[in-house]
Amino acid sequence: MNQSIEIELKFNRKDFEEVYFNGNQLNYFKSTTTKRPFQNLLIYSLLFSVLLYNVIFENSTHIMTIIMGLIFLTNLIIYLIKVYGIRGKRKKVKDYLDGVEKIKNHKLILTKNSFTIIQENEKFIEKWTDFKPIEINEMFVYLMSDKENYLIPKKSMTELEYTTLTSILTEKIK
Repeated sequence: MNQSIEIELKFNRKDFEEVYFNGNQLNYFKSTTTKRPFQNLLIYSLLFSVLLYNVIFENSTHIMTIIMGLIFLTNLIIYLIKVYGIRGKRKKVKDYLDGVEKIKNHKLILTKNSFTIIQENEKFIEKWTDFKPIEINEMFVYLMSDKENYLIPKKSMTELEYTTLTSILTEKIK
C-alpha cells in the first residue's frame, strides 16, 4: 500500500445501536448477565407467594415461609444489582452516541504507517504497531490500541470499502 486510502464514514445511530445491543446484550431480562438471576427471581417469587398465601389465609406460620422470603429478597437484590450494571452501560452507550451524532464529518485514512480517523476538527492518528489484535465480523470492525478503541460498523461504508478495510487491517495488524 503505497498511497493512502480514504473512506468517508456515514454515521447512522441505528447501525451503532444494532452492534451495541446485538443479541440482547443490554436487555434487562434477556441478557446473559441478567437472564439467570431473573429466572431465579421468578421461581422464588412464585414459591414465596404460594407460601405467603398459605400463611395469610390459613392463619398459620411456617419457618419455610420466612426462609423462602429471605431467598426471594436475596434473588431480588442480585437481580437489581445486575440490572443497575446494565443500566449504566446503556447510559454510557447513549451518551457516546449522542456525542458522535453531533459530529457531521467522519473520515478514515489508511496509510502505509498509520490509521487516522478525522471527525470534523479532531484527528486521531494511530500507528499500526499500537494496535492489539482486532475483531472483524459481518457487522463491524473493532480495533483496540493503547490510546483508544474504535468500533466501525460495516453499514457505515460500502461493501467494497469494508472489504478493503478488513484486508488492510488483517495485513497490517498481526
